[in-house]
Amino acid sequence: MGIRLVKQGVIILLAIFILLNLFLYASSRFNSDGMPGAGDWRVLSVLTGSMAPAIHTGDMVIVTRYRSDVPQPGDVVTYWKDDQSRSLITHRVVQRLDNGYLQTKGDANLESDGGWTDPNRLVGKVVFTIPYAASIQKGLKEPITMIMSVTSFFVYVFYLQYRQRRSQKPIQTEMIEGELSCSGSK
Repeated sequence: MGIRLVKQGVIILLAIFILLNLFLYASSRFNSDGMPGAGDWRVLSVLTGSMAPAIHTGDMVIVTRYRSDVPQPGDVVTYWKDDQSRSLITHRVVQRLDNGYLQTKGDANLESDGGWTDPNRLVGKVVFTIPYAASIQKGLKEPITMIMSVTSFFVYVFYLQYRQRRSQKPIQTEMIEGELSCSGSK
């Protein structure tokens, strides 16, 4: 019974993971900014350790756009590196000027980022971190991992079929010297 629950749990988690990845892929194609998410929410992968220990390489962050409120010192924000690149940076706000420009710094960095961040390049505030999610997602995209996953799935399906056929083997009856004898597997 316990093994069955574990199997069902793994299948449910796998289904959720697949659906989530399909959503993230589709939403990144439909959003004008090219980032996965819905509405004011974006789901992003962390590629460097500049925010450790708060946020590690391989974590995912959920970012929401600022509406009526403004970034405050201490907020962890995501912003475009510059107007020309498609690189995002997630760092902590250390200072905010009256005109909205931000001075940011990675928690693991010794010094603040050079220059001031234009508020127009701001994506939003980090509201939640999912540890290891980006690492797992990246690992599952690797060809060897995909091959191993698909192979494992088919081996498991064939094993279930084999077990089912074996348990349904018909019982053979024979007459031996006037006695009824049954043979077969249970």
